[in-house]
Amino acid sequence: MPNQNIIQRRGAGSASASTALPITIKDVAQTGKSGKQSSRRRIRLGLSVSPYDRTSLIRWSFLVFISIIIALLTWKPILSLLGLRTEHKHTGEHDISSLPDDHRHLSPRSNNLPSSLPLSKFTELSLALENSDMVALYFAASWCPMSTPISLALDEAFGKNDMLLTPGGERKTLSVVYVSSDKTLDQYNGYLHDRNWISIPFESPQRNQLKRHFSTCAHRELDELGMDRKHEIPTIIVIDSQTQGVITTSGASDVEQMGAGSLDHWRSMQEWIRKSKADLN
Repeated sequence: MPNQNIIQRRGAGSASASTALPITIKDVAQTGKSGKQSSRRRIRLGLSVSPYDRTSLIRWSFLVFISIIIALLTWKPILSLLGLRTEHKHTGEHDISSLPDDHRHLSPRSNNLPSSLPLSKFTELSLALENSDMVALYFAASWCPMSTPISLALDEAFGKNDMLLTPGGERKTLSVVYVSSDKTLDQYNGYLHDRNWISIPFESPQRNQLKRHFSTCAHRELDELGMDRKHEIPTIIVIDSQTQGVITTSGASDVEQMGAGSLDHWRSMQEWIRKSKADLN
């Protein structure tokens, strides 16, 4: 039909008069094509800068920047969820920090294989481990003000009677082994004066080896020891001599709060560790 290629467009005018201008479909197509070509030309010339334009360089640069920021903020939580946390690799050390303070212990080992026990390589501990039921490893220093009240609490709880193992003495329930962070030999000797503690010799390399094994030291020693610290000084880690499992890492607060009563508290946990070992056997 002759009017199929005609589109009527009404112009605005008076109520009684209107005009109709014939426009062909071919004219419309040409107009659309011309508009697209003009848009593409503007893009090539870099005239289209709207951040909402998908082809805008600014928009894509902005999205890349935001994506990088989000990745930097979320990569650690994502790795944690996937169970890819960094593990500390200290020889013979077990991670006990996730357990409650009163029940932090190493897995009991068989007493039939002494060389496989966790502390068997520390010969400086042999006297205490072989002649007392429990060993309290006391990590402290004479120059540390926080160590003073813990040392006084130890003296008050166990220093006025014959409760602690001493070199050449009879077997006892408890021994305190001083693992020093003193700066000099004079400080070390002065702090041990009139105290019935056993100690790791100041010159012995096992003094620092024990700090690494239990991740316990003074802040000033971190660079020298090259380790990640779990416990600062003062810290008392109580060991069951039979299984060489850790009874508690909160011995310092136990002594400060319970005094001599902390010994019974440690005994109750020691029984639990030994029962666990027996069940495993």
